[in-house]
Amino acid sequence: MTLQDYIKVFRHRWIVIVVCALVAGAATWFVTPASADTTKKIGSYTATATILVGSTDTENPVANMGRIPLYMTTGEIPRRAAAVVDYDGDPALLAGGLTVTPDNAAQAITVGATASDGARAAAVANAFATETVKFFREKPRPGAENVALSILQTATPIPVTNADGGFVVPPGRGPRTAIATVLGLLAGLSLALLLDRLDSRLRTRQEIHDALRMPIIAEIPRLKRSQRHRGSIAVAEDPLSNYSDGYRAARTALVHTTGQIMPGDYTPRRSAAGARPAEGARLVLVTSAHAAEGKTTSVANLAASFAETGQRVLVLDADLRSPDAHNLFDVPQGAGISDYLRDPSDDASLSAVVRPTSVPGVRIITAGTSLAHPASLASRMGSLLEEARGMADVVLIDSAPLLEASDVFDILPMVDTLLLVVRSGRLTEPAGNRVAELIGRFQVPVSGVILLGAPAKRADAYGYGYGYGENRQSKRKAKRAAKAARSRGGRATAGTRMVEADQVDAEPAALEDADREPRRTSSSA
Repeated sequence: MTLQDYIKVFRHRWIVIVVCALVAGAATWFVTPASADTTKKIGSYTATATILVGSTDTENPVANMGRIPLYMTTGEIPRRAAAVVDYDGDPALLAGGLTVTPDNAAQAITVGATASDGARAAAVANAFATETVKFFREKPRPGAENVALSILQTATPIPVTNADGGFVVPPGRGPRTAIATVLGLLAGLSLALLLDRLDSRLRTRQEIHDALRMPIIAEIPRLKRSQRHRGSIAVAEDPLSNYSDGYRAARTALVHTTGQIMPGDYTPRRSAAGARPAEGARLVLVTSAHAAEGKTTSVANLAASFAETGQRVLVLDADLRSPDAHNLFDVPQGAGISDYLRDPSDDASLSAVVRPTSVPGVRIITAGTSLAHPASLASRMGSLLEEARGMADVVLIDSAPLLEASDVFDILPMVDTLLLVVRSGRLTEPAGNRVAELIGRFQVPVSGVILLGAPAKRADAYGYGYGYGENRQSKRKAKRAAKAARSRGGRATAGTRMVEADQVDAEPAALEDADREPRRTSSSA
């Protein structure tokens, strides 16, 4: 991965990164006490007694100390020392905790003991030192006959503090919270990279293009949350939005470009040369890889965009498993494609099931009411599509998803071009490769892909700050003009009253006339 790839992942998963950092920082803040104890912690105490070793032999002043540590840690001396300090356990265990160190050069032996209680450590060390001196004074011992012992220094407890080695966590709440936040940030970055590896969904234009091997002919921006479930046709109801302009870009690509055949071996695309010319309307199949990617909404908006250019548009709701196009066009479900295909009598006319819609210039043939066996009905649509060519200038076919139903494959060889709808974050890379493979096998001319919900910056959207911004300024001027006219006693003209009554849906030219109207009224007065 390049640096740009890492930045892209971190920008997409920024919520995960921020949450990890905040959780780590907040948890440390509440766990760490407000006033930290800065005193050194005492873990244990050590006490050391020193025994001088002399010799009773005047001819040999150097005593043999070899067996003295052995006598101190085994046998009689540990039993006596255990009785002195009231130790109820095995004396060998008590002696095992001693540190006996002979120093031949100084003719001395140090006896050290360690315990969590300082007085206890000193008592154990002094008990072993005292009993050792008594033990060797009683009588000569084998291997140490000429030894004379005396205590040079009794044991004194000395505290052992924790060593300050390596990295030490600052005791304050603020520094610890800062360190925890940085560690949480690093954990969030790692988690973001892991989720990106596990999540194969395609979101960006380049990712979708690489997986499908198809051109992206239009990018439809993500709608606001309040607009997502309105069930309306944006091109007809809000024609000046960037959302509507995206579908106009798709319409332009369909009109002025030639479909290209997807090869099955993923080599560069070749033009659909040799394809038979279509007589009459152009059949455009609109589909998607999965359900709920926006193909029906795209069909409705494409139909409205074609209709606003003066073309006659016919919509076929060929998604016989889940028909929904009639709801967008405010048409009740009734006799339609399935009923026509189930009764293909000679006297039956396709025009009998064609219905007008709420969008001028757009008609629809609904899925119908006989939807028991959609797969068998889709295989009979050849004659229906040929007859539909003569009924409009453009025929848009809303079909079932490619990867979820086999119906669409019976229609693919009959259409003039295919338009794929992909919603950002819904299609995975394996599914995209599968779609490209299937379309390549059928050798269907492909116009391209409409990308829905594409993340786009405001400055990248066509119309931002140009054209429509002027229109918004005209609306504001019209509002101020209407207010000024009312303050002059209601002398506003009919043009101004019209703009005041319908300020949102007025065309830019009408708004400019309304802007100039108060000036004419003022001059005539």
